[in-house]
Order: sequence, then C-alpha cells, then structure tokens
Amino acid sequence: MVLKNSVSTVKLAKTLGLPIGHSTVNVSSGRSKPTAPELADLLEESPPIDRITLNAWEDADFLAAVPAAGRRKLVLCALWTEMCIACKCFFSERIQQNFSSSL
Repeated sequence: MVLKNSVSTVKLAKTLGLPIGHSTVNVSSGRSKPTAPELADLLEESPPIDRITLNAWEDADFLAAVPAAGRRKLVLCALWTEMCIACKCFFSERIQQNFSSSL
C-alpha cells in the first residue's frame, strides 16, 4: 500500500509540475536498498541524494536542494515521516531560520 500511495503522489507532483527532491539513506554504502523500481522509473529526472543520516535536514546536499527548488512552500513525503520529516521540520528553529533566510 505504501508503494502504491508513493507512486500516486509522484505522478500527481509531476502532473502539477512540482519540483521533486528524491533522497535515499545509505544506499551507496550497501546498508539500505535503492528506491523501488516503480518509483525510480518515475523519478529518473530526479536522481536521488544519498544521505548518510536519517535526518535529511542534517545533509548538506539535501539542504542545498531545498532552496534550489525555488519554492517558498514545501510538500514533504517520506516513508517514516516522524523520523525523516516531522520532528526536524516542525521543531528545529535552525532549519526554519536556514530555510526562510535562503529564499
């Protein structure tokens, strides 16, 4: 069900012309598996940013991709939103300052 919802979300984002930031965790080290082929095919124009930490907001490449998208608002999706997005996005003053000052 998660994969089906993810595929639908990516298709909708592409239909709406939204920029997509695609990231993975520890794929290059072999500790994690790459993006599911069904999603990878849809995301071929957005190569993954392979992070070494679960917290995307601690990764320099991911942080650089946020303002590069050129948008003031973000739609964030993750497999585990409580770990990958919510805690850091909503409770980190540093991230809010960095994001708002970079746009």
